[in-house]
Amino acid sequence: MHWSNFAARRTALAAALIVGCADAAVAQDAPPPPAEPASEWTPLDSAKFGEELGSKWIPVPNGDSGAPRHGWLATADGFFTREVHLAANYTEARGPDSWGVLGRFHYPFTRRLWAGIEVPFYQNSGRSGNFGDVTLTTQVMLVEKRNLSINGGVGWRLPTGSIRQGNNVFAAQPQLNIWTDVGRGFSLRGRVAYEFANRNQPDNFVLNAAVGQTITPHSRAPFGDLTWYVSANWRQPIRGVGNSFVSITPGMRTHVGNNLFLLAGVEFPVTNVANSFSQRYIVQLVQGF
Repeated sequence: MHWSNFAARRTALAAALIVGCADAAVAQDAPPPPAEPASEWTPLDSAKFGEELGSKWIPVPNGDSGAPRHGWLATADGFFTREVHLAANYTEARGPDSWGVLGRFHYPFTRRLWAGIEVPFYQNSGRSGNFGDVTLTTQVMLVEKRNLSINGGVGWRLPTGSIRQGNNVFAAQPQLNIWTDVGRGFSLRGRVAYEFANRNQPDNFVLNAAVGQTITPHSRAPFGDLTWYVSANWRQPIRGVGNSFVSITPGMRTHVGNNLFLLAGVEFPVTNVANSFSQRYIVQLVQGF
């Protein structure tokens, strides 16, 4: 693939994602109607923290403007989900293109405790394929109100993959994640984290922010909870040798039916393009249960 074609393709793909979602938004009279009042769910109470550590998880209703607590690509969740994911990506680079397939399992044990595991069971860098590094994340819910969720935790990268493909790294990432409904179906979310790594990998400061809008109600499958969003990521080496990296990911999410969701996005590097990749295409299925 010729480098001269990358810029044009990048622009066209980003425009297609954003314009397509914008057209859908214009077609709606208004954002989805405000969520119905919660029947069983109540906001978490810091005075009952110990009791809520053992309380059964209750799905949180949408925000007051109808923004749902749904995961997006290339961003963080400040809330808890109970889901299974299957995702695939294809990365175009100046060298050999690469692709991979991974699975995730998310499970809230209580209203305050959650764990998720990510298993990249196949990664191919052009000439060879192998298993990737598994990531186990544990989180504690700190704040949960109708329009605001904040959790903190640690993501543990385990050295289960091949060194040849840049894996076999142990890393710990303490993190703080946030989600908030800001009105008219819009939500903001993000993460602040610091990543400690071994095997001569640099420690990194990690920052993520994303904004998006849900423009249809959940019931309108296969275009239910139709959402457009844009996510930005920044990784800055703090200790060790490494390059600063910034990327932008426009994407969409839709409810296909029976709590099955389809997500798609394209990640574009903004900095260090010559040493990273041209663009990464991502498709993901999410099944809630």
